[in-house]
Amino acid sequence: MLIAAAVVSGDAEVSLLVVFPVFSGSSPLFLLGTLLIVLSFIVGFLMLALGQMQVAAGGNWPIGNAPGTPTSGSPRREYGGVVLVGPVPIAFGSDRKIALMMLVVGIVLAIVFLGVLIALA
Repeated sequence: MLIAAAVVSGDAEVSLLVVFPVFSGSSPLFLLGTLLIVLSFIVGFLMLALGQMQVAAGGNWPIGNAPGTPTSGSPRREYGGVVLVGPVPIAFGSDRKIALMMLVVGIVLAIVFLGVLIALA
C-alpha cells in the first residue's frame, strides 16, 4: 500500500516489462514500502526454518498434527490456491473440484488485471 501511495502521489513510477509491473522511486514512502516487503520475506523464511528445525528436533508440529498422524474424527480439510505469473493463472488444490474452482478464480483475476492495465494505458 505504501508503494501504491508513492505512485499515486507521483513520488514513484510504474513501468510494464512484458507483463510484469516494475516499480521505481526515490521517496521515503517508496523506500519504506520496499523495506517492508523485503522484511516480510526474511521473517517468512525464518519462521519456516524455525518450524522445520523444531520438527527435526522431535518437537511438536507447529500447526495442527504432523502429516501422516492419524486424527480422531477430525473433518477432512480441503485446500486450494492460485498463483498469477503475469496474466497466466496456475491453480492447485487438494482435489479436482477445488483446483477447477481456483482456476476459474485465477482466470477472473487475470481478466481484471489485464482490464486495469488496458484502462491505465
